[in-house]
Amino acid sequence: MFVKFVVILSLSINNLRMENYKILRYNHSSEIIKDNINEFWLCRMQNGSARVLFENEKHKVANDTVFAVQEGASFRVVSSSRNMQLDVLVFNEQLMNVVYSLLGAEADFGSLETIFWANKELDEPFGKIMSMDYESLLTIIQQKPLVARHKMVVASLVNLLLALYNAADDATKPQQYDNSKRPRMLLNHFFELVSENIMMGHKSVSFYAKKLCISERYLSKLCKDETEQTPKDLINQSLIGEIKNALLTSELTHQQIADRFGFPDQSAFGQFFKRQEGISPSEYRRKYK
Repeated sequence: MFVKFVVILSLSINNLRMENYKILRYNHSSEIIKDNINEFWLCRMQNGSARVLFENEKHKVANDTVFAVQEGASFRVVSSSRNMQLDVLVFNEQLMNVVYSLLGAEADFGSLETIFWANKELDEPFGKIMSMDYESLLTIIQQKPLVARHKMVVASLVNLLLALYNAADDATKPQQYDNSKRPRMLLNHFFELVSENIMMGHKSVSFYAKKLCISERYLSKLCKDETEQTPKDLINQSLIGEIKNALLTSELTHQQIADRFGFPDQSAFGQFFKRQEGISPSEYRRKYK
């Protein structure tokens, strides 16, 4: 089993290409908004300064600052000095999945997705490691002839996340990074969104992750940590509750109920209900109405 895992992971790394990561360069006149929730950004303020919004919290980024914007986190530059130059190394979901696979269960990285990590805010040696990893990644990406360049990119990102994980566990970590209440707030918002949208046929985890501006992976971790259930389980529970209510309090046909909740046909509706409840919609109606 272990050998198979290593082979598959090796193939995944070998399949990574330049489109899995890219370099963006911005100046004072650029509109800078992270609108893809599945991307990981590693940024460096090469010149000047800027005021930014990270998860609706204000931060000032000075010259020569390296900072990370994780998947699922919202980010935009609000204002900047006229000499501002910002470089961004962008890594997509496929590459990050390989990175997290290599990390395995060694660290809990979900908590890092809501924190603004900047090298100038971290105690040594973590701030220094973060800065060095940025320079390493930039050099590796720019050197196209490198042998196994993609493996080197992944290795550098693994080092970076391990540094941030250790910084998160540091007892001297600034108090401003305490976001312990946010997971419960996000989960409550998730429940509200499901309640508001389930009647319109929205049953996919991706729909709610996008609404929350977080990654599907982080939503899954959030639900597992707080409820020991998957997002899909929680969505299905809400959906089956609404369907039961429709079966018992209305005269709608099964086809009409299927249409109301976004099932492709009555058969798919019946199969879903039986998987969840162990009996058909007709049996449930006869038994409880």
